Amino acid sequence: MAKTVAVLTGGGHAAGLNAGIAGVIQRAKEKGWKIYGALDGWQGVVENKYVDLTDCDPMSIVNKGGSILGSSRVRPEPQQVVDSMKKNRIDALVALGGEDTLGALWSVYREFKSPVVGWPKTMDNDLSETYFTIGYPTAVTVASCAVAKSFDTACTHGRVVIAVLFGRHTDWVAAGAGAFGSADFVVPAEKSCSLDDICGKIEEIFSEREKTFGKGFAVIVVAEGASISGLESHVRQQEKELDQYGHVKLDPNLLASYLSSAIKQSTKKIFGKPIGTAPIVFTYELRNGHPVWVDMEFGYKLGIKCVDMIEEGEIGKVAVIQKEGEELKIGSSSLEKAVKVRKMEGTGFFDYDSLKPTQAFIDYGKPFLGKPKERQINMVDRTHLIS
Repeated sequence: MAKTVAVLTGGGHAAGLNAGIAGVIQRAKEKGWKIYGALDGWQGVVENKYVDLTDCDPMSIVNKGGSILGSSRVRPEPQQVVDSMKKNRIDALVALGGEDTLGALWSVYREFKSPVVGWPKTMDNDLSETYFTIGYPTAVTVASCAVAKSFDTACTHGRVVIAVLFGRHTDWVAAGAGAFGSADFVVPAEKSCSLDDICGKIEEIFSEREKTFGKGFAVIVVAEGASISGLESHVRQQEKELDQYGHVKLDPNLLASYLSSAIKQSTKKIFGKPIGTAPIVFTYELRNGHPVWVDMEFGYKLGIKCVDMIEEGEIGKVAVIQKEGEELKIGSSSLEKAVKVRKMEGTGFFDYDSLKPTQAFIDYGKPFLGKPKERQINMVDRTHLIS
């Protein structure tokens, strides 16, 4: 008997979602199954809003950004999901998402043992059980290119570039942008640091470059969720109410502004005049646009794997990326384990004393991120002026 499978995308969008949808459609069509798409994530499930994707050409969407199905941050009750599947005669459900979306999916399986499987999406790279998550390679590629290029601003104008990035609870994106964009250091989210330490490091870098190049400059990366003692909070005051998943909203623009002002005030005391800053905030740039090849290829393969898992009875699990030797492969793992947030602390990938990613992190990222960008210092030698 032919099956009917539904697919949804939940939470913040990330590059590679449409590749995952394409993989689900392709494999379902090969098996002669019907494939439905729930509109706007769990909201479409709760409101019984589905579209028929059976005749959709998967290759027409595989390299597209965003999600053709839309998304939301609605958190369903498990019973609502089961009722919707029954009402719409859906035999199995595939959810593409991160900790929150897959956490809701796990609740459905835990309570009702419903035929559901997950697909690991989050640009934050903080799901467990998978070598990396879909959306992370694109986010870090975009961020690291921008960080590397920002040395043009820093050395031309003698400023501190403050690159603030998405990253609420973990340091995967900030560390990736810092390591592969060759930033001077990274202000993390997972451990608090002091404003004095940050300004002290900037002053050291400026002084050293004055000696080496005749002009000071620096590029630093700051995680959106950074907790900096001595700096005003950047939680949006008007939005302190929690969303359905218990999150408050941070304002990365406020963080960039507050830190910029603090650096100017601190350096004025040391150098007699404030060091100029160049705040840059990266938010949806890291989510938007077509995926890099890694997200597209593995996103598609993970979508295929999800349908295979349904046929083979591997329900209550998530398709994952595994590393065996030098090879990246597709496998499956427990949803329960996968939704546990994976921190960078304890991996040996970041030195929280020096505020720099380690060589171990660069080695970790090489299979899907390649080599770090070379730092380009485009300026003449100012240390020997014509007298």
